[in-house]
Amino acid sequence: MASNAVTPDIPTLIDAVDDASTRLVTAVEDTIDTGGVTVFAAPSLIDGWTLGHVVSHLSRNADALRNVLDGAEHGEQRPLYTSREERDAEIEAGARLDTESIARDFEQTTRFFTEKILAVPDDVWAAPIDLRGPTTADTLLWARLAELEFHHHDLGVDDGLARLDQRQLALLFAALQRTYLRTRWSDGSGPGFVLAPDDMPPITVGGGGPTISGAPAAVALWLGGRSDGSDLQSDGDLPELPAW
Repeated sequence: MASNAVTPDIPTLIDAVDDASTRLVTAVEDTIDTGGVTVFAAPSLIDGWTLGHVVSHLSRNADALRNVLDGAEHGEQRPLYTSREERDAEIEAGARLDTESIARDFEQTTRFFTEKILAVPDDVWAAPIDLRGPTTADTLLWARLAELEFHHHDLGVDDGLARLDQRQLALLFAALQRTYLRTRWSDGSGPGFVLAPDDMPPITVGGGGPTISGAPAAVALWLGGRSDGSDLQSDGDLPELPAW
């Protein structure tokens, strides 16, 4: 559980998802232009995953979130994935495709997701869904935003989260509160601490505890499981975070 979440309206949140999508599509195109037709075989910043794995995962994630949203529109609660095994198998199959096919799949699924979120009636965003626990359909937007920003970073083709401005980082922290912090702390077993990104409002997690501060991108990378936090400051030991 966390407090001090940013709560923009749905059109603003849709714009944020569209902006992150556009930046990532451009990054993928630029990566291919620079690295050539075999570039997706190169390793990403995720251990054991190539660039092709990251981009294929983003494609399947867009399909999965769109399916959940379609279910909400029709009064159905659909699972994000049938199973972890099926999800992983689909990512592996996609990563084995050629670079052009992976990029085309990503562009199409990203576009289809954007078209879907622009088309659904406003009242659908309050519909109940199950996304690692009960929530409302607007959480799908937060989930996609977090996926886009973190996996853009995972490609390792630019400055990653450090390229985000203050507003984009504030939205990313809000996305983490609606997704990772909401689900991993739901049973009250997660560690307590206070996030204090530079020049941003503090975020109290799990009842509070040591204050963890630093550059916003660095704090987000630690919370997102992409950093050991050695570049952060804390008035206590850094807690062990629940697995993603």
